[in-house]
Amino acid sequence: MKMLIHEQIIHGVVHDIHLSEPEIFCDREKEGRSGHVGHGLSEIAPGKIIDFSPNTSAKRCGGHSGFGYMEYRFSEDYGKTFSAPRTFPFSWDALMEGLFIVGVEKVITAPDGSITAFCVRGSTEREICYEPYLTPYYVRSEDGGETWGEPREFSPYRGRIYDAILKDGVIYVLQCCGKEFLGEAYRFYKSTDCGKTFEEVSKLPIGDGGKNGYGNLIENPDGSITAYLYNVEDQYNMDTVKTFDGGKTWEKPELSYVANKIRNPQVMILDGQYILHGRAGENEAGSGAFVFYTSADGMHWDEGTILVDGRPACFYSNNLVIACPDGKNRALVEYSENYRDPLPGVWCGTCNQMHLWIETIEKE
Repeated sequence: MKMLIHEQIIHGVVHDIHLSEPEIFCDREKEGRSGHVGHGLSEIAPGKIIDFSPNTSAKRCGGHSGFGYMEYRFSEDYGKTFSAPRTFPFSWDALMEGLFIVGVEKVITAPDGSITAFCVRGSTEREICYEPYLTPYYVRSEDGGETWGEPREFSPYRGRIYDAILKDGVIYVLQCCGKEFLGEAYRFYKSTDCGKTFEEVSKLPIGDGGKNGYGNLIENPDGSITAYLYNVEDQYNMDTVKTFDGGKTWEKPELSYVANKIRNPQVMILDGQYILHGRAGENEAGSGAFVFYTSADGMHWDEGTILVDGRPACFYSNNLVIACPDGKNRALVEYSENYRDPLPGVWCGTCNQMHLWIETIEKE
């Protein structure tokens, strides 16, 4: 496979950042498979990572389908090496019974060490699978991912869980509610018992106009939480809203502008600098790029750095910031990258899962 991204330095607003040469994490091309929907990551103990990845059909919908199951791997050395894949039982059982498709996009490790995997469930009635969405489920492990408990329904609303974060011992979760990709409402949940149960806190004051999809949460240095939503009608501006009290009340919604558009926004804070990455929009000139932005406040972004411009696209992604033994913080970015061009009319094709690492360097 020809690499589309290479080692480089991005000149950030606060710090410069070094992007490593990417590595193939899951070689779906070699397996004759693809990998769509599911890049759940969590550090389950110091230096130990659990990493979910989809194993899906390379034939259905030209490889851009969720039809398949989830695997997960462990790293014991801060992400340097990973174990052989294990099959996530809930996803395999659902596939074998012909019930629905399961994807794991977000994973949280609670203060008691338990792991919660948040699962989107999708119908197989359409070629692409997933839409129309079913109600989401969650599955817990109390032994570090060796075994998994019984799947439980997360909420009574159909939809897709786009993010989950841990703050002050509480798990907060963002669900886009609705049967289709563009949601009818976004709801905010919490768990105060390490993921055993969840309760709805509020409905966000944004995301109810049938124009939003995807979503991300970030805890800010002042203790607030910001929610970012993709806007299909204005891909240069993310819809954002902030809460200072765990979602009980929300501040006035604001738009956050990005110069090269954004789809499936993923935000992290690395050494005091916000980094936003994702696909540069959809169905417009310049769409399909993999783009990175930096910011000092998480609202005002630089002009962005295009890593790959245009097709072949894909570039769904996730990230995990890890405190390493040498005292440095590093961020693992997992993303999907096409290894074959998509079919006409299909944006993404058959893809591998890739890893690259980001670390802060002195400004040049």
